[in-house]
Amino acid sequence: MRVKKFEAKNMKEALQMVKNHLGPDAVILSARDNRRNFGIGGEASVEVTAAVSESTLHKKQFAESRLTADARQRFQNSDAKTQRTIIERMVENRLRENQQEEKRRPITTMSYIDIPDEQPEVNSRRAAAMERAAGRNVRELLEDLEQPAPVARPAQPPQPEVSEKALSRIRNAAREAWQAGIFTNDEKPKASVPKPVAQGGMEVVSAAAPEPSAEITSLKNEIGRLQQMLESFQKVPQNFVTRHPGADFAIPFELSFMFQKLTESGITVDHTVEILQRAAKEIDPIQIKKKPIVDAWVARWFLDNTKIVQNPFQGRLHLFVGGAGSGKTSTLVKMASHLVVKEKKKVAILSTDAFKVGAVDQLKIYCQILNVPFAVLRNRKDWEWVLSQLTAVDHILVDFPGLQLRDLDEIHMLKSLLPPEGLSPIAHLCMSATTKDGDAYEIAKRYKVADYADLVVTNLDQSVQHGIITNLQAKTGKPLHSFGIGSRLPEDFELASKERVLDLIFRLTKLRREK
Repeated sequence: MRVKKFEAKNMKEALQMVKNHLGPDAVILSARDNRRNFGIGGEASVEVTAAVSESTLHKKQFAESRLTADARQRFQNSDAKTQRTIIERMVENRLRENQQEEKRRPITTMSYIDIPDEQPEVNSRRAAAMERAAGRNVRELLEDLEQPAPVARPAQPPQPEVSEKALSRIRNAAREAWQAGIFTNDEKPKASVPKPVAQGGMEVVSAAAPEPSAEITSLKNEIGRLQQMLESFQKVPQNFVTRHPGADFAIPFELSFMFQKLTESGITVDHTVEILQRAAKEIDPIQIKKKPIVDAWVARWFLDNTKIVQNPFQGRLHLFVGGAGSGKTSTLVKMASHLVVKEKKKVAILSTDAFKVGAVDQLKIYCQILNVPFAVLRNRKDWEWVLSQLTAVDHILVDFPGLQLRDLDEIHMLKSLLPPEGLSPIAHLCMSATTKDGDAYEIAKRYKVADYADLVVTNLDQSVQHGIITNLQAKTGKPLHSFGIGSRLPEDFELASKERVLDLIFRLTKLRREK
């Protein structure tokens, strides 16, 4: 939702500004006469606070972008009903054009599962033949290849050109190698005995064998290459054998996929091992082999062990504490917008952050937009007077500075800004989803001095791993209050729920991220 304040001399001009900036469907949230004078003439002014949804505003902006300068001027000067008609017509035309473009796009009729694998039958026969031929001679290899292939289910037709060519090459090489081996070893012809030659009165018989031809030499080399190939298949190196994920922690193989899924989502290894060891004990040994059963058990574990604040708006005084960049101010403004717009509550905003440049001015602008009271607290003495002026307010939201609490000075400063005892404040510890686990644990440990009651996890749209939600809750034992999923007000404020935590861990739906 887009909320904006307009100031003009009279109500007519203010409504015209609302229509020009937010469109004909804007909703007037409040209107009032200012006490101060407007302009040099000293005339009174009128303030109008209006709001419109993001989708409606985008439609208006789209319609104006398609108009020329003259047409845009006539569009802005027309009444609200005419503007609404023009916007709806232009949006409908655009949707119709998109549908026509989708129809013209070529769509393949073959699904992924119907795409044939590359030579499945030939590859399996070749591997089986090589495995059977390990340690045997070339004659047995040829016999294995000459045997007809086993009859298998015709899953998909193989590629005949590539498969037959490769198989024929192996058969011919093995046959020629076998014949060459027979000729050179087993059935080597006897050395020819030529006629005696008289030399010095003695008969000399020549028994020299003929030199092998180049073809036989090449076949011998081919035999050696095939033998090396068979030996490489027979002796697999040890580094090729890998253990399944989680094997180092005694996680069964049936749970290795879940171990990998949880660790990839950002959950620590210790926490993952604790979950899966319990799953291995409680799931039936036969059912544990079924992945849906394991998924259901782990999902049920998260639903049973995730703690959620039952009444997130309980109490009158809410404190937002946390380190620098944890999203305290953004969460405070989102919660205030939610209470004002959706819950129809009276809200006041206080700030104790007088150290960060622009922090007070930023909150003051938000308070002007929401039309809620605002005050700055500089020490504990200011609490009594400020609270006496806010007796008619339903909720008071207080923003605290982002302190790391690394020394005693910062700890004493935080304690000096906390409200006095007896007011029963509820402190929310804000933590960004992009924070490392070790840093998050340390910040949560230091902020125990603020006695925070629950956790607020922000910047979910900036992180791809949301295991910190479960890790931080398991470490602190505190329930979850709310989530911050973006920068829009108040749409990107979401109260925590068990189902949402399970959704983030298992990545069931896509989280919208700002571009």
